[in-house]
Amino acid sequence: MSRMKTDICRVAVVLILAALLLLTAACSMGGGSAWEGSTPLDEALTNGKPTVGEFGAETCIPCKRMKPIMEEIAAEYGDVLNMSFVDVSKTSGMATRYAISLIPTQIFFDSSGQEITRHIGFWPKDELVAKLQETGII
Repeated sequence: MSRMKTDICRVAVVLILAALLLLTAACSMGGGSAWEGSTPLDEALTNGKPTVGEFGAETCIPCKRMKPIMEEIAAEYGDVLNMSFVDVSKTSGMATRYAISLIPTQIFFDSSGQEITRHIGFWPKDELVAKLQETGII
């Protein structure tokens, strides 16, 4: 009976180690930017164009819903504004610096890098574009 318990424990340890390896691999995949056209925030805030900073995480469901909206805005207005994605799960210092408590959070910065306004949560494209127009960014 004790040999059977030992074999079961060995199998359990192997399964746990395999699961940990799979989780580690899954968490380290996709190390690049979450969307095309993204400019690192520190660079964006110093290049003289207004900036929209999207603070989120690649694993966040509302953030994933924001991704195509941000990609469209980057494609349509990229000549007049910077789009920057900050993955707070990978750069916690940025979340602290900008007092991000919930994701997604979008922060609008003027051309000198000063915060104009912020929004927390999912933001439909038409409302986001309206706010860009209202603030004079586009």
